[in-house]
Amino acid sequence: MNDERSGHPPRLALLEVIGRDGRVAQTLDVRHWPVTLGRSLAADVVLDDPHVAPLHATLRHGDDGALTLEVGDTANGVREGPSLHARGSRVPVPAGGSTWQVGGLTLRLRTPGETLAPELPLARDTGLGPAALGLAAVALAVLTLGQHWRSLDPGSEVMDWLPLVAGLPLALGLWSGLWALASKLFQHRFEFMAHLRLALPVALGVEAMDTLLPPLAASLDWPLLWRLVAPLQVALLLWLLFRHLALVLPQARRAAATFVGAAAVAGTVVAISATWRSVDRWSRPPYMSELPTADTLWRAPEPAEALAGDLAPLAEQLARRVKKAQAEEPPDGAGDN
Repeated sequence: MNDERSGHPPRLALLEVIGRDGRVAQTLDVRHWPVTLGRSLAADVVLDDPHVAPLHATLRHGDDGALTLEVGDTANGVREGPSLHARGSRVPVPAGGSTWQVGGLTLRLRTPGETLAPELPLARDTGLGPAALGLAAVALAVLTLGQHWRSLDPGSEVMDWLPLVAGLPLALGLWSGLWALASKLFQHRFEFMAHLRLALPVALGVEAMDTLLPPLAASLDWPLLWRLVAPLQVALLLWLLFRHLALVLPQARRAAATFVGAAAVAGTVVAISATWRSVDRWSRPPYMSELPTADTLWRAPEPAEALAGDLAPLAEQLARRVKKAQAEEPPDGAGDN
């Protein structure tokens, strides 16, 4: 509303109280100078924080038109960036306003001379639509149930299916619900469907890789394709983690990317170290509990002589592992009391 028509003095500045989530929690029009800040009811701007003094600071407008922040009788002072201004300090306020830490609160003074940042575009929901989401859910159910059916013995009971039939939707719902609670905490919006639209395609991708790529690698005799399954699945899950974090904290996408990248590097080092300690190799040898049928072998089988040649180094590897196990085994009687 126009100040002249409403009968109020013109707005000289705007004081904003910023919450912990980075959003403006309270705005206060400044219509006169000086303005006192503190916990006392005598202050012009009453700040409800136990770390704020009764009269913590005063904003004054000098005859030369410059604003000054005077720090009052406070033990905590006023923090401006890395600088801490103690009691009695007089801090010039830039023409475009400034931001201070007063007690546990963040205050931002906006003045008519400030330079506004460009308008930010609204975040667009690029997730799956209802039809695609339903199709992904059906595909995930088919792949998961098919994989479970192959692992069951003939004549299995209905109860053998219950953990999967009930557990998969429950796990997806719980995962999306926890992230939605985080969105509610930081963005004040319960974004359950948005997080579900992120999680469901990734779950489908992970399951599809686990179901399709190992048999394909065996049929084509491509061990590298089998070894790529786990890294690709981990990459998908890390990408999902980043998307969840970016949805919860859109203003901290760079920090989220840094965190996910650091987690990826640390996890890779730990996984490679554990594999090397276990099998003396950087990656585990390809292994499948089920071999593909003869009609799905798309590469001609190699002769038995080639298999014997491949197995020749196995004796040396086994002997090396036996020697290592003997060296790590405690001498006789060392463990006796």
